[in-house]
Amino acid sequence: MPFPALSARFSTPVGAALRALCTATLAATALAAPAFARAAAPGDWGNSGGNAQRNGLALEVGPQSAQLLWSTAPSSLIAWLPVLDGRRVYIVRQTGFPPGGEPNGSPIQCLDLDTGAVNWTVHVPYASGDWTTWIAGVSHGRLYASRAGNGASVQAVLHCYDAATGTPLWTSTEKTDMGAYDGAVFAPNGDPVLASFTRIKRFDAQTGALVWNAPRLCSTSGNCGGALATSGDALYIADAVPGGHAIRKHSLATGVFLYQGPTLPGFTLQNTPFVGRDGSIYLSRTQNNLATDFFYAFRDTGGAIVEKWHVPAQWTTNAECAIGPDGSVYMIGPGRVVQRLDPATGAVLSSSVPLAAGTIAPRIATDPLGGVYVSNGAFAEGRVFAFDAALQTK
Repeated sequence: MPFPALSARFSTPVGAALRALCTATLAATALAAPAFARAAAPGDWGNSGGNAQRNGLALEVGPQSAQLLWSTAPSSLIAWLPVLDGRRVYIVRQTGFPPGGEPNGSPIQCLDLDTGAVNWTVHVPYASGDWTTWIAGVSHGRLYASRAGNGASVQAVLHCYDAATGTPLWTSTEKTDMGAYDGAVFAPNGDPVLASFTRIKRFDAQTGALVWNAPRLCSTSGNCGGALATSGDALYIADAVPGGHAIRKHSLATGVFLYQGPTLPGFTLQNTPFVGRDGSIYLSRTQNNLATDFFYAFRDTGGAIVEKWHVPAQWTTNAECAIGPDGSVYMIGPGRVVQRLDPATGAVLSSSVPLAAGTIAPRIATDPLGGVYVSNGAFAEGRVFAFDAALQTK
């Protein structure tokens, strides 16, 4: 069932399992209220992609209809990524493009997930030249945000807040140029790991001190984030290399580069890798060129990254694909359709209706019963779709 978009842009995943639709363009569900410093609970959606592997698999069952639960959030120029922690959802409400509207032009609001009521509001400190506020994510009771980015042209510190109260806890000892479209991940102990255009930085979650800093070269100045290995000890990124792109593996403990996969032909890339529960690594390597637009699957042998298969893919930017509870892979195939792929072979098992006619930046979330929820990321054609596991519209 396609649900009409509720703001100018609906480009975020629909929360942990899409339970609420509101003018903040989010839909989500979660479990009982959390303790302050707990790790992620089943209903949380703490970062872009929903978890450390960024594979979109929620642990809550999504809705079976488009029943509106609440609609109270103030409007925003762009529907920035919402993140969830227990019964709280965090959003940025942008009223202007810097310097317009600043220093308070992009507040963070913490909303009650069940009612939409505002629990607290925080204005991330603004300095001349800073960009709009964006949320990196929430983990272990701490919310992270920055004003860096704008195509890696702005460097700024990372801010850490108490997720329950909004109380500032620290600012990072070093700046980052990571932006809203890159997507942060969190180490098992809660340390934020920020992969941006030319650097990867891990910060200490307790103090904001830099743990390590590693060089890299992303294809473009945005959409440069990484995904953690299922083992929790390594980070995968997609970098520019001679002749195209490659998946590269870095140690999560030290940031040291370990090894990389085969070269994937192409010039530009604006999507990030994600990881399946079996450890498979996936990447939609597209640039609007039929000769090079493919969705790839890889296997990490412990000493090398080897290709399993690749299939044609639709050109997308800022997309988040997903896996299903049975390991099926959900990606965007030619014709702007969602395709369900066999994880072993890449064979197409089923396809959805087209998501839109124009440009899309889709985000996909799946639930434990096989439900598939997709925001197409379009503007005038903006919609949220609900499918069953076989991609039949609900």
